[in-house]
Amino acid sequence: MNRQPEVHREKPATRSFAGKAVDLLASVKFAVAVIILIAAACVAGTILPQGAEAAAYVQKNPDAAVRFAVFERFGLTHVFSARWFIALLCVLAATVMACSTRRLATVQRASGFAKRRALGSLLTHLSILFILAGGVVRGVWGEKGFVELREGQATAHFHSGNGTRPLPFTLGLTKFEIETDAAPAAVAKTPAETAPTMVVQWVQRELQAIIPAAAGTVKELTPQGETPSPENTFRVEILRYVPDFAVDTATREVTSRSSEPNNPAVLVAVNGPEYQNHRWVFARFPDFTMHEDGTAGRPSPLRLIYQYEKPGSSPRISGSIKNYKSTVSLVDNGSLVGERTLAVNRPLKFRGYTFYQTGYNPDDLTWTSLEVVRDPGVPLVYSGFVLLIGGLFVVFYLNPWLASREATA
Repeated sequence: MNRQPEVHREKPATRSFAGKAVDLLASVKFAVAVIILIAAACVAGTILPQGAEAAAYVQKNPDAAVRFAVFERFGLTHVFSARWFIALLCVLAATVMACSTRRLATVQRASGFAKRRALGSLLTHLSILFILAGGVVRGVWGEKGFVELREGQATAHFHSGNGTRPLPFTLGLTKFEIETDAAPAAVAKTPAETAPTMVVQWVQRELQAIIPAAAGTVKELTPQGETPSPENTFRVEILRYVPDFAVDTATREVTSRSSEPNNPAVLVAVNGPEYQNHRWVFARFPDFTMHEDGTAGRPSPLRLIYQYEKPGSSPRISGSIKNYKSTVSLVDNGSLVGERTLAVNRPLKFRGYTFYQTGYNPDDLTWTSLEVVRDPGVPLVYSGFVLLIGGLFVVFYLNPWLASREATA
């Protein structure tokens, strides 16, 4: 019998793990699934209160504390800076990068109209990649918080949900103004005889209390809704009051330049979980901390704000408010840069930080609050928009125009 020759069939080449991963990332179905998850997260971040708004909501609605504690654990009260949301953006960026790589190969192989069409698609994919990169950079390195100042005060820090953050310059409030419909004569003066108070905040545990700032005051403070224990209770005691704070450079002793409250300060003893110290708190310089021994010392978990109003008169608002604005001074590297003015819908930008006018106190028209935002991802987002416009122009305008010219040639 004649033996049939054996037929050798080549086995199909198996894809490597890296190849399978690229195929998955370049899959339209996978990209759509990731986009749906990101869209759902954005909806949650829009509906649920975020950041300080969440804390304020819980304070007004104590029954929602347990529910919001669960939201906090899963990052739903700070969606756009949560690690899982940033991870979703990175996955979507990887899918866009995989598609862009394949589009680039198409551009290199194609010619004529096919090359131009692939180029427009490549620019569009790259624009999405830049926009996503901007979102990731903002989530990882962006900063957001607030500054509270009175006229004459200055600070080189701002407060965020993660505590106090430094500014690379010093911001001072020179003047705060409120514009109303009333005539200037209608702004009346009324006496202000408010007793000094101390605002005590434990940001990480959402504790806030206002206590008298008179020497001899002793208060034990525990976060609302928690049972007092050594792990969650602080003992705050006002030890001493100085109306016009000064330090003798020779003896390092604290003295008072006069009996007038020109620079009022109080010595506060703070004793609590893993922290015991005495520190001076100043009414005019709320972000400056000096311990009793004259050093800066270890940062306290408590934020202390000494509110002292000099006896006299304070203006009252008459008429509807049209606008309010702040004139601030900027000191960079020890040199005065100048004064700038910001108002509602007219923010101030300096050294990568943007300041927005956000609030005032009708009982103290020398006080204002400013929102602080630093977003290093903005240049990437703007570059993405430029690429997106270029890609759409190539796809919808340049390609049809060139095609029509080639058809009539």
